[in-house]
Amino acid sequence: MSEVLKLNINQENSQAKVEIIAAEGLRASHEIITVLEKCKSSSEHIIDQLPDLLVIMSVDGRILKGNDAAASLMECDPEMILNLNIFSVFQAETRNIMKSRISSLLKNRDIEQLQFELPIINKNGTQIEHLWTVSLFSQISERRGPLIKILGKDISKIKEFEKKLSQIFSAIPLGIFTVDSDGKIEWPYSLFTEYLLGQDKLAGSGLEEVLFEPIWDSLDSIEKTGAGQVVDCIGGDTLWFDMAKLHFPNEVKYVRETPDGIKPCWLGITYHPIVHENTIEKLMIVLEDRTEVVEARRALEVQREIENNKIKKILEIQNCSGPLLEVTFNDFDLLFPRMKTEIDEENYEKVTRTLHAIKGIARTAGFTDIEHHVHSTEDTLLTQLSANKVNKEWLEDGFNELKDEWNELRSLCFALSGRQHGLQIKQADYMEVLHELKELRSTLEPDARVHADKILEKLGGGQFAQQILLSTLEQRLAKQLKVTMESLGKNINLVFDWKDVEVIQSEILTFSEVFVHLLNNAIDHGIESPTDRQKLGKPETGTITIKAERAEGFIHFEVIDDGKGIEKQKIIDTAIKKEILNERQISKLKNDDDILELMLLPGFSTKEKVDTISGRGIGLDSVNDAVKSLGCNKLQIRSEIGKGTKFLFDVPLTTVD
Repeated sequence: MSEVLKLNINQENSQAKVEIIAAEGLRASHEIITVLEKCKSSSEHIIDQLPDLLVIMSVDGRILKGNDAAASLMECDPEMILNLNIFSVFQAETRNIMKSRISSLLKNRDIEQLQFELPIINKNGTQIEHLWTVSLFSQISERRGPLIKILGKDISKIKEFEKKLSQIFSAIPLGIFTVDSDGKIEWPYSLFTEYLLGQDKLAGSGLEEVLFEPIWDSLDSIEKTGAGQVVDCIGGDTLWFDMAKLHFPNEVKYVRETPDGIKPCWLGITYHPIVHENTIEKLMIVLEDRTEVVEARRALEVQREIENNKIKKILEIQNCSGPLLEVTFNDFDLLFPRMKTEIDEENYEKVTRTLHAIKGIARTAGFTDIEHHVHSTEDTLLTQLSANKVNKEWLEDGFNELKDEWNELRSLCFALSGRQHGLQIKQADYMEVLHELKELRSTLEPDARVHADKILEKLGGGQFAQQILLSTLEQRLAKQLKVTMESLGKNINLVFDWKDVEVIQSEILTFSEVFVHLLNNAIDHGIESPTDRQKLGKPETGTITIKAERAEGFIHFEVIDDGKGIEKQKIIDTAIKKEILNERQISKLKNDDDILELMLLPGFSTKEKVDTISGRGIGLDSVNDAVKSLGCNKLQIRSEIGKGTKFLFDVPLTTVD
């Protein structure tokens, strides 16, 4: 083949390759264009199907592009929306606002977008609330002027919900509001919030300014730290919030202005995080008026303090021996009138000596409140004497307070001893009088019986008609037995032998306390452990029996255990060790009954280790006082080593029919 032919063939092959490459390029371009067209068509479809209005327009409102929602708003087909004016859906005032916002956007190009609410009017003339987002459309050249992109969201349902929420809020007596990430209070909030905080138009106000600044001085250091962390928790995680909220103020004193003037109140504050993906986006705060609750609680605390003080006085009385108590009574009955005379005569030197004498007697008897009160009065009086200027009115007030202290203590003494202060009548005698009146009543004619009923009612005898079976105590006592014996590892049967025996309903609590004390005493001190009982040849399970039976003129009670009995020498050793009696006094004890009665003295306990059951020294003396209050002379004790112990007392039948 010639060289010329070969050259022509090569040229034809090269041309064919070029044509093939060009054809493939055209095919690829066509596919790309097809894909782009599909993407464009898809994006157009997505835009058209958006539930929110989307418009691209010129600065004068002429629509260059709009989706189906925009066409629906303009009341035209989507193909006919071009060149319509978006401003036509606004009223004059709202149209001017929209134009003003667009103008602001054009003047300040640093603003990416503006968002605001403006209503529009639909074809039925109904006003529909919309949230508008306006921004520059910068995807194309601004050679022909800037274009504006507008998004409009129908928020009418949201507004309706907010309206309903506001109505609900207005009826709730709680302050409820949310705080955004900037620490600002949001709308809506309950109207009661404004009342509690004494301010209106709270939306947009800072939480710290509105809530914490007015109460700042009433917060302690921990609460102040917590108040500064409340807003900082927004935007953080829930773990940090849970740790920080322990320091948040939750009950604070607040002063607010009311129609009746400025009044203090107490606010309860609770904090509830609004969380999204473990991040706190907002904080809901609930305020509650706790004024009545706090005042009631404080009143209860005052009452509790009064009761605790009374209990302390009772313990001081019980710890004071009978002879010393009698001497203290006699001395105070002389010293207080004498001090009153010295104050009236303004003989203040003698007043100081009398105060000193009262203080010494109170210290000896163990009456701490009187001792401290006198000591304070004595110090102040000496200071005034050194300045030669005694305030008589202050001294008289102090004397009256001191006398009130003594009168309260004396009243408690009479109550514990079974006497009625002022009447000086023993409880047993009082019960006997009531019983005789009731016997006399039964012999009277109907008219006279009515008169006798009135007398009994005034004396408190009206309560005697209300009676209750002792058996109502069985469930409580059985439960007490179970708890106590389980804690001590003992096995005990509890037997009740008091069928149909009734007592006064008002005294059932006293009977309950007596039996609980004696039951605990028998479980702890009397009944041996199962192992010890087995060694002694006794059944592993002990027995405690509570008996009550009616006799002539009284009800006889017994609490019996089959335990180890009471060692008389141990009682004597304990009395000496606790300095309740000395050796000389012990030697004068006549018999075993006298020795056993030592257990009824205040502060006596043979148990060396104090626990939740016994060992505090206020056991049997309290029982003795309780049975005396029921009209009994005293609690009796019988015991035999190895066989058990029996507690006995007789309550006059005057307490029952």
